[in-house]
Amino acid sequence: MEGFLSALYEYAQDEGVTPYLETREYRRMVDRLEEGWTAFCGGLTAEQSKQLNTLRVQEQKAGYLAEQAFFYSGLSIGVGLGRL
Repeated sequence: MEGFLSALYEYAQDEGVTPYLETREYRRMVDRLEEGWTAFCGGLTAEQSKQLNTLRVQEQKAGYLAEQAFFYSGLSIGVGLGRL
């Protein structure tokens, strides 16, 4: 069942979510965020930069797991409502 849910989640990301993120507003926000990170990281030592990158990877993984949990929960609610 986990493989099916993962495949469904990936499909939803590619076909459902991504088109909504292809907007000028989202792109501008991401560009400003990247500029801010570049400016911030420019003042860090090599060790600090390495530590920050490790933390950012962990944060991305946690965010991905949270997104999956939201998706699975929404799917479960949808199936439950469909049974009514």
